[in-house]
Amino acid sequence: MERELSPQNTEKLVQFQELSGIDNLNRCIEILERHNWDVETAIHDHLGLDPREVTQPVRELPVFPLQNGQITINRPVRQQSLHRPQPVDSIFQRIMTFFSNTFFDDNMGLWPSGTNQRPYGFTGWLLFISSLPLRVIMVTVYQFTHFVFRIIRPEHRPAVTDPTGNVVSFIQEYNQTFGDPHPTFYPGTYSQVLNEAKKELKFLLVYLHCKDHQDTNKFCRQTLCNPEVIEFINGNCLMWACSVDSLEGYRVSQALRENTYPFLALVVQREFRMTIVGRIEGFVEPEGLLQRLRTIISDNEAFLVAARADREERSFTQALRQEQDVAYLESLRADQEKEEKKRRERLLEEERLREIRELELAEERKKEEMIKKKQDAIMQVPPEPAADETGICRILIRLPQGQKLERRFHRTIHTLKDLYYFILSHPDSPYQFEMATSFPKRTLPWQPGMEITPTLAEVGLGASEALLVLDLDA
Repeated sequence: MERELSPQNTEKLVQFQELSGIDNLNRCIEILERHNWDVETAIHDHLGLDPREVTQPVRELPVFPLQNGQITINRPVRQQSLHRPQPVDSIFQRIMTFFSNTFFDDNMGLWPSGTNQRPYGFTGWLLFISSLPLRVIMVTVYQFTHFVFRIIRPEHRPAVTDPTGNVVSFIQEYNQTFGDPHPTFYPGTYSQVLNEAKKELKFLLVYLHCKDHQDTNKFCRQTLCNPEVIEFINGNCLMWACSVDSLEGYRVSQALRENTYPFLALVVQREFRMTIVGRIEGFVEPEGLLQRLRTIISDNEAFLVAARADREERSFTQALRQEQDVAYLESLRADQEKEEKKRRERLLEEERLREIRELELAEERKKEEMIKKKQDAIMQVPPEPAADETGICRILIRLPQGQKLERRFHRTIHTLKDLYYFILSHPDSPYQFEMATSFPKRTLPWQPGMEITPTLAEVGLGASEALLVLDLDA
């Protein structure tokens, strides 16, 4: 079912789909509608994040410049809190950023930041001090206006058009800056690595890189390049890294809501969805990182074991079902072949019976025709002449089955036709036959349908003859 979405909702849908790794558009729309199109809440719910969980936020305290106008920042101070800290772009952090940037940033022009900009002599210092209130007012008005404008209209970043390019560019820049020794970074988008971790049933370690943070260089040069760290991460996790300055990294940052940098999040499939099971924020030594990762992986390994067992069971069930289907299809094919063979045999038998029936019918028709011919032949047999008449020919006829017939015919009056019909009229005579003399053996040339009917004398029969009847159907 197609749905009409506004341009804003379409952009949110694309952002949520890239972050969650869900390919089904209808499912993404249902999740976003359930959370009133709030991408952050929907992602937190999908990743299993609880906004009420106890966290340890890190607050960085700015201090006054020390020497040569260089600003130093104290090490992160951890505080216990019962509430989730405000996001990176919250109003509270904007207010703190506003005041710190206004009065303590050397780029604002309130304080001399270099040797060339320092006042020279008493007159220079007098002019600098006298103009300081005016400059404070101007900078304050400018910063306050900019601050209000940012609250009313927060920073808007365009949609990610090439997330893979963002990740590949970061990996290349990281290698150029810190060198090749580091865990293997997955060269794909966040949604792709989520799907890969879900497919391979592995832990996913997400690293968000902020090049402007004071601990980033030390973390990359001391911790990530450590051989033991590299070996452990490559052997137990998939690792995905991206800079928060890129659109892909910024979008993932908005979903994970990190408090400080360096930031690591460990994600694993838990109850059929990808869930964040550990967060490591701030600088950490290699030994500490390994200990934290081992603890988190050990505490959550059972979920992967259960997922693997469930997948193996489903694979076994599917394979068993496939084997059963193959066996069923094979049995069905064998039954079909048997049925087809029986059908062919039945058709052949029916054809054979039909042919036999046709032959029987043809034989019956032939018999009926011959019976009729025999009946007609009786009517055509001339009367037998008396024994004392002259020109008599006494003929002894032997049938194929051994019966003997004897009759007198006129040699000059009676023809072969008369002799033929006499033989045919006998019940034991064959239906089709030829007449032949016994010695010397010769065939008498007459069959029904011939127009020429020679007399017995013309064919050479004497006063006494013996004839044989030859069955043409035998």
